[in-house]
Amino acid sequence: MSRLALVRDERFRDHLTPEMHPESPKRLVAIDQALKSTGLIQEVKQLAPRPASEDELSVVHEAGYIEELLEVGKKARRSRHLVMLDADTWMSPESYDTAKLAAGAGLVAVDALDEDKIGSSFVVARPPGHHALADRPMGFCLFNNIAVAARYAQKTLGCQRVFIIDWDVHHGNGTQATFYNDPSVFFLSLHQYPFWPPNSGWYMEHGAGEGKGYNINVPLPAGTGDRGYLRAWEQLVRPVCLEYKPDLILVSAGYDAHEFDPLAQQRISTSGYAALSKKLRELAAQCSSKIIAFLEGGYNTRALSEAALVTMKVLNADTLDEARVVNPDVGTTDGVIDRSLTDDDAPDAVDERIAEVREHFSIHWKALK
Repeated sequence: MSRLALVRDERFRDHLTPEMHPESPKRLVAIDQALKSTGLIQEVKQLAPRPASEDELSVVHEAGYIEELLEVGKKARRSRHLVMLDADTWMSPESYDTAKLAAGAGLVAVDALDEDKIGSSFVVARPPGHHALADRPMGFCLFNNIAVAARYAQKTLGCQRVFIIDWDVHHGNGTQATFYNDPSVFFLSLHQYPFWPPNSGWYMEHGAGEGKGYNINVPLPAGTGDRGYLRAWEQLVRPVCLEYKPDLILVSAGYDAHEFDPLAQQRISTSGYAALSKKLRELAAQCSSKIIAFLEGGYNTRALSEAALVTMKVLNADTLDEARVVNPDVGTTDGVIDRSLTDDDAPDAVDERIAEVREHFSIHWKALK
């Protein structure tokens, strides 16, 4: 029985970028090939996306910005050329429709959770979304897919508390900005720091107004690795999420913190992603919550496909015990989790940073005292 709904479509390859651009259709080709070669494609429930409407996008994005992207898309279609929006972000003739489809894929993923046997959804879409701001594109992103889905879940599922975990190697600045004043959506980002976006993602960016304390950044030094990420999970993610008691957990699942990714230096192994995914599944069970994961970054196609597949396997496991044995290296045990947590060679800077973040937010969360 499938526990995971997978939202995918070959039309996500229609968003084109310049040759050698890291965010290319090859990323989804690699994931599709892995799904088929492992047989996982037959084990999950596959769902087709639908485009998000302008009204659905407007809960996050300004109407003028949506119109601007539409006009740029028309320009690209007329010229049959790519249009540069900023130094990193491009639109091709099909990009506007593809971006609406990517945002709409998240809405389909939300709807899928209404089915009792479906515990999780995974959105395999591009362009990614977590850098997109209300009024402008950024960092390969056009619409903020996870933010649009969070608002939709609040409206359609009646979720009063949504917990967003962003484990992409880059700070999810667009998602942070969307919910910075809003305690009904908690945003927690684990990312390399200092990195990109510049001057973004320090732990003093802790929310404002009623949302103060509901925005936690965990700015981790380069080279943090499996042990550091798992320690941050146990020391910060897990206790705060349990205290917040979310109705739904959303994940910006970037895999560019992988040890073989060309854009970053965080050194998470595929086994490390298996461990993080297992902890995500356990946390959701403790919160009596369901999960939606959204593909964000990951630019080594082999590492991306292997790590994303590990997350899907964990989320599709019938029981937590089955989820614990998903290990990409040996296939039968979860010993990697114990080894990672007891490894003593992580840099002191990682532990010190985690302790700083805990202390800073201890005035807001009893679990961190």
